Amino acid sequence: MKLLRSIVTVGIYTMGSRIVGFLRTTLMANFLGTGAMADAAAIAVKIPSLLRRVFAEGAMNAAFVPTFSRLLAASGKEEARTYAEEILSILVLVLAVLTIIAEIFMPSLISLFLPGFKATPERFEYTVIFTRITFPFILLISLTALYGGVLNSLERFAAVAASPMMGNITILAVAFALLPMSETAGHAFCWGALACGVVQWFWVLVPTHGEGMRLRLRRPRITPGVRKFFLLVGPAAAGSGVVQINIFLDMFIASYLPTGGISFLNYAERLNQLPLSMLGTAVGTALLPLLSKQWRLGQEKEAMESQNLALEYAILFSAPALIALIVFAEPLVKVLYEHGKFTSEDSHQTALTLIALVSGLPAYIMVKIFSTSFFAREDTKTPVVTAVCAVGLNLVLNLALIGPLQHVGLALATSIAAWFNAFVLGVLLWRQKLFTMTERFRAFLPRSLMTTVLTTVIFWASTPLVMPLVAQGKALQIAGMSVVVILGIIVFVGCAVLTRALRFSDMRLSLRGVSAS
Repeated sequence: MKLLRSIVTVGIYTMGSRIVGFLRTTLMANFLGTGAMADAAAIAVKIPSLLRRVFAEGAMNAAFVPTFSRLLAASGKEEARTYAEEILSILVLVLAVLTIIAEIFMPSLISLFLPGFKATPERFEYTVIFTRITFPFILLISLTALYGGVLNSLERFAAVAASPMMGNITILAVAFALLPMSETAGHAFCWGALACGVVQWFWVLVPTHGEGMRLRLRRPRITPGVRKFFLLVGPAAAGSGVVQINIFLDMFIASYLPTGGISFLNYAERLNQLPLSMLGTAVGTALLPLLSKQWRLGQEKEAMESQNLALEYAILFSAPALIALIVFAEPLVKVLYEHGKFTSEDSHQTALTLIALVSGLPAYIMVKIFSTSFFAREDTKTPVVTAVCAVGLNLVLNLALIGPLQHVGLALATSIAAWFNAFVLGVLLWRQKLFTMTERFRAFLPRSLMTTVLTTVIFWASTPLVMPLVAQGKALQIAGMSVVVILGIIVFVGCAVLTRALRFSDMRLSLRGVSAS
C-alpha cells in the first residue's frame, strides 16, 4: 500500500498543477487565439518543456535516481551527497554553455528545426524572440529535477509534486502583471514561463536543505560517478522521452502546415496532458525508487507485484479519461477554449486533434511504467532501442498522414507509435522474465474491460443531453460541464465497484497516511 500512497500523493499535487496549467492555456487561447503569435508562443514554451521532459525529468530520473538511491542505502548520506554534487557541477556547466550558444544562434536553430516557418516571416520572428526569453528555463528546471531526484530518493514526494503547480501559478501571476506593459500578450506569457523555472527550483531547494542535503557547487570533474551518469543519461533521455520526441517531430512537420496547425496540436495536447501527467508522472515517480530498492535487495516477487499494481491502477484510471475525452471532445473544447480570439472552427479542429492524440493515452502511461522497470535495474539501453523504432514509425506515419489528415494525422501518428513502443517494451520485459501477470492482475483485466464497456455506453448515451450545453452562455457552459464531469466520475466509480475492478478497501489503505508521504 506504500506504493499506492505515494501515487496518490504525487497524483493529487500533479492534478492541481495540471488544472492551473490548463487555466494558463485557456487564457492563452483567449488572448492569442490560433494565429502567428499563438504558434510562436506554443513553440517557445514547447522547446524548453520538451528538453525538460527528455533530459531533465526523464534522463535525471533514469540515470540519477537509481544510482543516488543505491549510494544512499549502501554507503549513507555523505557518499550520496558527494555524487549529487558532482552531477550538479557538471550539469550547471554543460547547460549554461548550451543556453548561451542557443541564445546566440537562435535564428539559425529555429530555421533548422522548424524550416516551414521561413514561409511566414512574422511567425518566425515571434518564435525567435519568444524562445530567447524562455530557453534559460531548461537550466532552471534541470536543477529542479536534480534536487527533486534527491527528495524522491528520500521518499519525500510532496514538495516535488507540488513544484509544477507553484510554477504554473507563477506563470499566471507574472503574465497578468506584465500584460498591460508588455509589447504583446505572447511576451508576457513567455516571461511568466521563465519565472516559473525560478520558483520551481526554489520550491525543491529549500526542503532538500531541510533534509540535510545541502549541495555545494564543486569544481567540475569527470569522476567515475559522472562517467557512469553520462553512460546512462543518453539512452535514458531517448527511452523515457519518446513521446516528447514524437511530439517534436509533429511540430517539425507541422511547421509546413498553414498557420494554426501547431496551435491545434498544442491546445489538444494540454487536454491530453491532464490525465497523462496525473497518472503517468505519479506512477513513474513513485515506482522508480521502490523498484530500484527491491531489485537491489533481490526482492523479485515484490518488484513484480509493485509493477503489476502500478499497471493495474494506470489502466483502470486512464480508461474513463480516454472515453470522456473522445466522447465529449468537442463540447469540452468549446467550453474551455472558445472565447476571445478562439473561434468555433478552431474548436472543431482542436477536438478532432484531441480525439486522435488521446487514443494513445493508455500506451503513453504504459511506456512510462515499462521504461521505469528497465531504469530501476540501470538498463537504459533497452528502452532506447524501442524508442528509436517508435520514433522511426512516427516519422513514417507523419509523412503518410499529413497529406490527407493534416494536423489530425500528426496526432494519430503519435498515438500509434506510442502503442507500438508500449507493446515492444512489454514483450521484452516478459521475455526477460521481468514481467509476469500476478493472479490479482489476471482477475483485474476482465473486470476493467467490463468497466470500460459500461462507462462507454453510459457516456455515449448521455451525449444528447450534453450537446445543448455548448449553446448556453459561458457561465452556464462551465457549470453544466462541471456537473457532467462530476457525474461522469460517479458513473465510472459505480461501474468499477459493480464489476469489482475497484476495491474500496485498497483505496482506504492507500489514502491512509498520504500526508506523511
